[in-house]
Amino acid sequence: MKRLAILTVVGSVLFGGGANAQYSDQPACVMFEHVNFRGRSIEMQSDDSVSFRGGQFWNDRVSSVFVRRGCSLIAYEDSRMSGRSIEIGRRARALGGNWNDRISSAECVCDGY
Repeated sequence: MKRLAILTVVGSVLFGGGANAQYSDQPACVMFEHVNFRGRSIEMQSDDSVSFRGGQFWNDRVSSVFVRRGCSLIAYEDSRMSGRSIEIGRRARALGGNWNDRISSAECVCDGY
């Protein structure tokens, strides 16, 4: 009986750690060039941030966003995380509210990711 308990504990530690490692390999936030998650994409992990200057490809080109559960993408109208902002807490097939092709910087934040 004692042997079975030890094997159970060891197995749960091994398999539990594998699941967390696999999940953390996936991007937390993804921004797409076109609506419906099409076109080029830029992947971000938790606590990543990007800032685009005028003339850079991604400046004012994001049209849809995928955000993993437990995460948020905070998008800004201007570079260096300034100007108006919006917090996106789930996937958005098309950015509404005048945010289509308006993002110039963004940061991805996650709780317990």
